[in-house]
Amino acid sequence: MDRLFNSHWFVRIIAFFVALMLFAMVNQDNLGNQPSVLPTISNSSYTLEEVELHVNYNEEEYALTEAPETVQVKLSGSRSALAYFQMMRPTYEVFVDATELEEGSHRARIEYRGFPSELSVAVTPTTANIELQEIQTSSFPVQVDLLNTDSVEEGYTVGTPIVTPINVDVTNAREFLSYAATAKVFVDMDKADATIEDEYPVHIYNSDGIELEMDSNPNFVTVRVPVTSPNKQVPVNIKRTGKLKSGLSIEQIELEPGDVTVYGPADYIESLESLSGVELDLSKIEESTTIELDVPVPDGAERVEPKKISVNVTVGEEEERELSGVPLNIMGRSDEMSARLAADQPAYINVTAYGTEEQLNRMSTSDFQAYVDISEETAGEKELPIEFNGPQNIRFEPDESKNAKLTITDQSE
Repeated sequence: MDRLFNSHWFVRIIAFFVALMLFAMVNQDNLGNQPSVLPTISNSSYTLEEVELHVNYNEEEYALTEAPETVQVKLSGSRSALAYFQMMRPTYEVFVDATELEEGSHRARIEYRGFPSELSVAVTPTTANIELQEIQTSSFPVQVDLLNTDSVEEGYTVGTPIVTPINVDVTNAREFLSYAATAKVFVDMDKADATIEDEYPVHIYNSDGIELEMDSNPNFVTVRVPVTSPNKQVPVNIKRTGKLKSGLSIEQIELEPGDVTVYGPADYIESLESLSGVELDLSKIEESTTIELDVPVPDGAERVEPKKISVNVTVGEEEERELSGVPLNIMGRSDEMSARLAADQPAYINVTAYGTEEQLNRMSTSDFQAYVDISEETAGEKELPIEFNGPQNIRFEPDESKNAKLTITDQSE
């Protein structure tokens, strides 16, 4: 086969027959008047089925609600012209010019253009029934349908969706627009464990819930669906560091807010009772003031809200009050461990309380206690620091020794 195509005589013969066919196609109309071995060729026809019908109208004011979609076009002429048309397929158009027509039903003449002038054109039908309706625009609030909300990760909570923009516009013919009832978007919440934010297509529905083939402006809206992890509101414990300037005492400390919301795994949240780690440096306070402090995220938590709290610190001039005959208690006894004060250790001590005048006046002897803690001690003769439980903003100091002598006995021996 390759040798055949490489033959010069074979190529020449093929070229001759192609040239002869083209000559006959172009000149066949004249062949009947000339002596030839080819037969005379007469006129013929060719029919185009389902030719698209274009309707030109004022699209800014009207919508086309009725018009035939296609028509039939019959072309008549010489076979050469028809063959040329079939081979070249020139650009043509069959249309109705309704640009000057107003709202309503009309019977308009069907026109055409772009066909070769050598051909006769017959369009069936010759007229078209069309209807124009005034365009109207209505605004619809976007509804968000959340799908698979029961499949959200365990312990997580789905919040109220936020849509931007809130409303979309729908523009269509007055009759069609009257069918529109709602605009919706759909968000799949399956396995969601964090806030979802994305763009979603808008769907238009009628009052029966059937989707309509209508576009909205815009076609897509942004939807944000808050998904929050397990959380709990807990009080904040302030850790005081440093010392106040000499002569000052804390009157009151107020937190705004007093509680924060901690987010994290369910097992962690269930065991959480308060939040620690917020430190107040007393050495930086010289007068009543408000300080903004960062709230740390504890280990095991995801986040804390708010991230900052305000601490209102009220200070006043420090006063002192002598307290005599304060009983000295022993704390931390157990069935195995007992203790008693040494013979030379007074069971009652004298204490000086330091605070503002108002705080000292409010305090009674039942509001505080002095003690030594043996819970972490072993048997033997001990000298342990005297500690105090009392109002948070009052400090206590024993007038004599800051330690107490006692004997601890191990009962299990």
